[in-house]
Amino acid sequence: MSRRLKFRLSLMMFLEYFVPGATVPVLSLYLKNHLHFPAYQVGEILAMPALAGFLAPFFMSHIADRFISSERLLGLCHLLAAGTMIILARQTEFLPFLALFCVYGLLFTPTFGLTNAIALHHVPDARRDFGGIRMWGTAGWVVVAWAFGYFWLRGGLGDDRLPHALYVSAFTSCVLAAYSFTLPRSHVRAVDRSTLMYWNALRVFAQPGLILLCVLTFVNSMVHQFYYFGMSPFLSQLGYRGSYIMPAMSIGQISEVIVLGLLGACLARIGIKRAMIIGALAQGLRYIAFAVGEPTGLILAAIATHGVCYAFFFTAGYIYIDRHSTPETRAGAQQIFTIMISGLGVLGGSLASGFTGQLFTDPATGHIHYGLFWLVPAALGLAVSAVLAFRFKEQA
Repeated sequence: MSRRLKFRLSLMMFLEYFVPGATVPVLSLYLKNHLHFPAYQVGEILAMPALAGFLAPFFMSHIADRFISSERLLGLCHLLAAGTMIILARQTEFLPFLALFCVYGLLFTPTFGLTNAIALHHVPDARRDFGGIRMWGTAGWVVVAWAFGYFWLRGGLGDDRLPHALYVSAFTSCVLAAYSFTLPRSHVRAVDRSTLMYWNALRVFAQPGLILLCVLTFVNSMVHQFYYFGMSPFLSQLGYRGSYIMPAMSIGQISEVIVLGLLGACLARIGIKRAMIIGALAQGLRYIAFAVGEPTGLILAAIATHGVCYAFFFTAGYIYIDRHSTPETRAGAQQIFTIMISGLGVLGGSLASGFTGQLFTDPATGHIHYGLFWLVPAALGLAVSAVLAFRFKEQA
């Protein structure tokens, strides 16, 4: 693969994760403190993209690389998502926000699988090369955390500039939409046009161990979503200023860049199964640290494990699925696996974290008892690591 192509794919990943990086870390804080929605409503809103995204990847897996190239489809999704986000930024009522965020999820969620498929179409060795390209997505998340989260929010009073995050996300989607139409086409077509591509992709998961892997991915994605539901309000409740929350959370993305850069070498040495066990175990342990709640150094160190939690589990999972796919089923299989992570997992995790947050909310102060809240995902994360260790068998 040429350096120019690697640069272009890396820039695609940078922009792809810049888009949610502007909103995801602070969205629950925006909904709770700026729009004053209760915890259970925040959980319902955060679940909407996943509910819509559960259906979208099936549709996308049917048309991606069959009727329209993945690159063109990526551009179309981002263009429509940008328009939806601009409208969404003007909403202040619960039901309109809920409905529009569902539409946004329908358009945006499939783009994760599309960018993975586009990159994997071009890399000669996924285990060796994909992590180095994917890490630039995390770099985009870090850049927006500091450029917007620290420098822009720091110039405002309180949370008055927090709504601007939605406009930053929309603008970046427009940029990526334009860029997507310039990407080289992968020239992969389904051989049998009479068979739905997603049905062929589903057959990939009939291989030994992949069904269990999907179930564990679903549970661990739920666990992961507790982080995005609770982290920014948690830091705010600890006394962090709004301009420090995104930079503090970006420590996790900085570690992710480092881990993704080393992922190929790590997988070659320890294998995918051990890497995923480490990722799930780190996930559970960091929530225990959050439950302790002090000192600040412990909290920041736990945030820094985010790279291990994400790359060793989810990115390794994408690579494992790619290893068991064919060029014709790759886009569909990646979309279906995305359902487990950004669809069903986020849906279940958002609803569960919203319910858990409401359960442990003090009616008098409106504050969540995070010492109890974080123990729920901690238990689930440790359970996933145990099942991986004793029940999952890695296939060559």
